[in-house]
Amino acid sequence: MRAELLAAEALRGPSSAWLGGILCQDLKAPGGSVILGKGHRLERADDVSLDAAEVRPLHLVFLDEGDVHEDEAARRLARAVAGDGVLGGRPVESQVTCRAAQRGLVAVDQAALKRLNSQPDVTVFTLPDGMPVEAGRAVAGVKVTPLGVPESVLNAAEQELAQLPLPLLDVKPFLPLRVDVVVCESLSGARRERFEAALHRKVEWFGGSLVGLSYLPHREAADPVALRRSARGCDLLLVAGVASTDPLDPPWTALIAAGARPVRRGLPVHPGSSYWLAELSGCAAIGVSSCGLFSRRTVLDILLARRFAGGALDAEFLSSLGHGGLLARELSYHFPNYGLGEDEQS
Repeated sequence: MRAELLAAEALRGPSSAWLGGILCQDLKAPGGSVILGKGHRLERADDVSLDAAEVRPLHLVFLDEGDVHEDEAARRLARAVAGDGVLGGRPVESQVTCRAAQRGLVAVDQAALKRLNSQPDVTVFTLPDGMPVEAGRAVAGVKVTPLGVPESVLNAAEQELAQLPLPLLDVKPFLPLRVDVVVCESLSGARRERFEAALHRKVEWFGGSLVGLSYLPHREAADPVALRRSARGCDLLLVAGVASTDPLDPPWTALIAAGARPVRRGLPVHPGSSYWLAELSGCAAIGVSSCGLFSRRTVLDILLARRFAGGALDAEFLSSLGHGGLLARELSYHFPNYGLGEDEQS
């Protein structure tokens, strides 16, 4: 690829001086309006536009054999980067915007993204890993920096991406999980109505179904047989109203007696630091305070998004929540909006 400065008088000369050149700047009329945009490859039919342009030197780039124009390079990189849950569009100003093919959870291989962006001229930028998005949401931008790149640069990037076990970028669809909820405290009147409305809204937003909702005093919630039965009929068991700091709390001791495997007590997140997680009969069980189902800014919402997207709620993932675990309002992008207006997202 070579760059040339075309003298102003050459604009009105033979086309051989500029034919095939790629504009490094917008070509403007004397009044300032854009006639041809940056990145446009000049063709013979553009002599009319050049005649109408303001008289000034023109910066052009000519691609060598084996070079790839920035638009085609962006298309190829976008195809190599994206998984099945991501749709690539046509280049706009030589950038391909990748969008979510469905409602789901953004998945980014951050180490691979860093390696890719370490290669010369390659530029890929994404939404944060683990962010819930609606279908059609822009999740990434893909482009190359110069107006053209050598085929070897693209080949190296494509080969590295092809060797990844999973796509660098994907949007994992939410699965239609079955959810059972056991409430270990008394809720009545408007508070109970609000609780159940929030519960249905959250489960249904993910495409799940509520297969059970039981209000049990602590002594009944301490029945291992009942908890085992609930776990066998669902994919996710929520136990609300627990006293997670009490190792003798009846729901916790009953869960362990039912054969549950403890995963973690207490999470490096606020709000939600007192939650616990266990696994019973292949079902993830989460112990939460009942207020965790009212709000949309607790760790429960992050756990729900990951579990509905097919992710494991294992010790390694839970330990990683500390970075960004102070869930202030400014971090609202971490959470599903559940179809609520901004004034309702408390």
